[in-house]
Amino acid sequence: MRIHWRRSAVDSLIFLDKWRREIELTPIASFLRGHINNYFQGQDFSVYVPGKAVVLKGYPVNLRMLLISVGKSEPYKVFYRITKDDIEIFLVRHPRQNQMF
Repeated sequence: MRIHWRRSAVDSLIFLDKWRREIELTPIASFLRGHINNYFQGQDFSVYVPGKAVVLKGYPVNLRMLLISVGKSEPYKVFYRITKDDIEIFLVRHPRQNQMF
């Protein structure tokens, strides 16, 4: 399957790095993007579809939320959906991060 990062996901990673700089942490967006790509490339979706179905206003109905941990930090929320041959990633959020909009 091909992984497609939507503009909203890229914007959320930029916003995440900005938020981390405000609380004096190092940027993590590029590492997190690679970590998420590796996670999805290693999955066999014919056996199990990871995450929980969620509904977010303004996003597709068949959206799923996946929690991905990086080290000992709290897990990041990854909102994505699966289409025929693609995985579309819509948002990446930290649980303590303020609202984007």
